[in-house]
Parts: sequence; C-alpha cells; structure tokens
Amino acid sequence: MPYSEFFVSFLALIVFSSPIYAQTSANSSRPDRPLSVSKIKKTIRLLKPLDKELPTPEPGDWLDQHDEPGQTFAKYIRIRPNVLSRQRGTLYIQPIGKFSQTETKLIKSTEEYLRIYFNCQTKILDTIDPATIPESARRKHPEWGVEQLLTSHILDQILKPNLPKDAFATIAFTQQDLWPGDGWNFVFGFAAYRDRVGVWSLYRFGDPNKNENAYRKCLLRMIKLATHETGHMFSMRHCTHAQCNMQGSNSLEESDKQPQHLCSECHAKTIYAIGANPIKRTKALKILCEKHGFTNEAKHYATALEKLDR
Repeated sequence: MPYSEFFVSFLALIVFSSPIYAQTSANSSRPDRPLSVSKIKKTIRLLKPLDKELPTPEPGDWLDQHDEPGQTFAKYIRIRPNVLSRQRGTLYIQPIGKFSQTETKLIKSTEEYLRIYFNCQTKILDTIDPATIPESARRKHPEWGVEQLLTSHILDQILKPNLPKDAFATIAFTQQDLWPGDGWNFVFGFAAYRDRVGVWSLYRFGDPNKNENAYRKCLLRMIKLATHETGHMFSMRHCTHAQCNMQGSNSLEESDKQPQHLCSECHAKTIYAIGANPIKRTKALKILCEKHGFTNEAKHYATALEKLDR
C-alpha cells in the first residue's frame, strides 16, 4: 500500500490482544480503596445526568469503521482488571530527545496531570539522546523527508528491558515523528499494553510556541493522549456509552472534538482501578484545569463536584 494512501488511526494503533490482569487478587496488595464497589456504583447514578449522548459517527470516524461492544463498569470488574498496587504503583515518563524549554514544560505539566488523574506516584526519567538509537531504527519518510523513529525499537529495546520493578507502566514522549514499520505513514503513538510500555510523539500536536492558545491546545492534546492510553493499560476498552476521553478516534480532528473527562461508567472504572476518593480527585482536577485554562473541563468538574458531594 502506498505510504500516501494510508493514514494511521489516532489512539487506535495498539498491541492489545488481551487485558492486562492484576498479579494479585482484588484486595490483597492494592492501596486501600476509599469506596466499596456499591458506593462506586452510586457515583455512576450521580454522574449519569452529565453524560452526553454520542453523536452519529461521520464517515471515517472511529465508530463508523469499528463495531465495538463497549464496556460497562459491571463488565469491567468481572475481568479482574489491571489496578494499582503497592508493588506496581508508579507511572514513569521517559523523555526521548533534546527538548526545548517549552516542550519540557509540556512534559512536566502532563506528568502533574497524570499524577492527579490516576492517583499515583509519577517520575520523569533522565532524557535519552535519540542519537543513541541506531540507523536501523530510524528513517526519512520517502515523500516528506521527515526523520522518523521506529516504534518497535523504542518499546522492545529501550522501554521493556528497563521497566522499573515498581512501575505500573512507562510511557515515553519524543518530539520526533514515529513510524511503526513497512506499509505505514506515521503514528501519533504506539503502546504494548501487556508489557506496560508505550511511546507517543509531540510532532503533530501543533507549535506550542506560536501563542498561548496554541500552547494550551498542544498541552490538552498531550494530556488526552496520555490519559486515554494509560486508561487502556488499566484494562479499559474504548467507550461507546457517552462522550468520553476513552472514545476511540481515527484522527486528530476527531479527538479534538472529544472531552478530556470521563463518562460516568469510565469514571467508575478509573476510581476502582486507582483507589481514589472521587470527590478529592474531581476537586484536584478542577483546580488543575483552571490553572491551565481548560475552561470547559473546569466547568464539567465543578458540576461533577456538585453531583458527587451529596
């Protein structure tokens, strides 16, 4: 297939043949959960009025091309999903490349958001020099002339062998374009969920130095990508219940239309997996969204707080 004829799905290209399962029983080694399953189910009822119906898919959209069954909270807890535990409770972020001051700020802000969103420890590792990546794992796009890094090398040769023992997962960011192999144009990101590693590129998220709005849009795109893909590492499937951060997407344009927050069902899954107090988490996310100028998201979390605090 000619390179120019293949556009790779955003948030779609994954290695996910089966869910990641926790290494222990649901209650043996994970942090204490502030809510029981019955109380988590109550949050679904409280937040359900905030769910917005999915729009009819347009030609080329994710649900136009994929028939997905979705995943309710009840189905989620039956599969023994991957959850935070005392043994695996840290989310590591691996920068790959020489980042500008603005790009470094974006990564640090994304780390902060991930820490609150998933109620876990986070750590940014020392940057890896892309010059150490061999020529066999890089190429120049045959038409565009853009230098691209091979995703399989990053996952298999860099991230997997160095996955810390206490890592829930390691996610890498690079400012260089990514390429998953012959027959593909590019990908925004690639993850091997069973191995708990993934890599994503900032290259196509816009120029954050252009102006304040461009920076905010780039950061929001990074946060949506990182939280969505890490959600998959918690065994969460694409959402078909309502407008949600866990919706599948076939393009950057489609992803931009989707919210960063979760629907009531996926919120419940996340609370179950990370052992968070939903009121404290929602309040912290509201403050963080206000800090970064994510007005619509801050309004959603403010309304969600009113629903939860009853």
